[in-house]
Amino acid sequence: MTVDTLTIGKKVFDVRIDELNQADLKFYVDNPRVYSVLRSQTETPSQQEIEELMTNMEHVKQLKLSIEENGGLIDPLIVRDGDFVVLEGNSRLAAYRLLCRVDPVRWGKVKCTILPADIDDSAIFTLLGQYHIVGRKDWSPFEQAGYLYRRKQETRYPVEAMAKELGITAGVAQNYIKVYEFMLENNELMPEKWSYWEEYLKNRAVKKYREADKELDKVVVEAVRSGQITQAMEMRKLGEILASQSKTAKKTVERIKKKEITVSDAYDVLQDSGQINDLIKKLEKFRELINAPEFEKTLNESNDEIKGKAGFTIKKIFKRLESIYDKIK
Repeated sequence: MTVDTLTIGKKVFDVRIDELNQADLKFYVDNPRVYSVLRSQTETPSQQEIEELMTNMEHVKQLKLSIEENGGLIDPLIVRDGDFVVLEGNSRLAAYRLLCRVDPVRWGKVKCTILPADIDDSAIFTLLGQYHIVGRKDWSPFEQAGYLYRRKQETRYPVEAMAKELGITAGVAQNYIKVYEFMLENNELMPEKWSYWEEYLKNRAVKKYREADKELDKVVVEAVRSGQITQAMEMRKLGEILASQSKTAKKTVERIKKKEITVSDAYDVLQDSGQINDLIKKLEKFRELINAPEFEKTLNESNDEIKGKAGFTIKKIFKRLESIYDKIK
């Protein structure tokens, strides 16, 4: 056994490094890799449930082969003293459990960094963030969102401070939490559906429609569950349908809500009829460009020569748009 220190955030903790019986170690119930999946099925997952899930994950099977080839761990598990919960390294513990099934003598003990028993939740969250978001960045967006959501709920730590600590923008952190909260509220905590709801909630046309029609969420959630919406890109198609102001599009939206037509089929029908086309997409992208805060910020920070050329071009665009608008209004 050796004694050392570990810095988490701005605090220094006294730790000891030792080999422990892997059978005495426990999976961390709040591990983002398994938390949401298991918590959607049972209030408090058992150690057996966590082990069964993790040992069947493909990355754990690959990790098992790597550890076996190396003859042991390169990075020790980080364990909380007292209850021997593995705060960092749950995938490696699962890999050891697989190895131990074949050779319990060789793989019975595992190298660990042992933290004080009284380490607080805030330090644990910081530790996990440093490893998986700042460091390896191996958590999926869904897992990162779950981490941010739970840290906000359990520690009341400001989102802006979390974002700064992790090296991401406050906007990204807030968006992750918003999407995760939506999935939680609608009982849709499935990692494979993350991209669906991220696309759904970030779409401007969808956001505007949701504000006026509270039933849209229920309709779309049901469409995803029933298989009527099978890809995240269909959320973008839904946005284009909702953005169209034609009478045909409005009637089509009502048909979608009544389950008379799928989003994908509705999009094809409107596209064939000329209600949705690339021209609208290009105009929307142009509008997004000039409305973006970065656009004006970059322009303001440019030198006088760039500002002069940009001003001349913008003036020409403005006159051309006025002419076009007068012809079609």
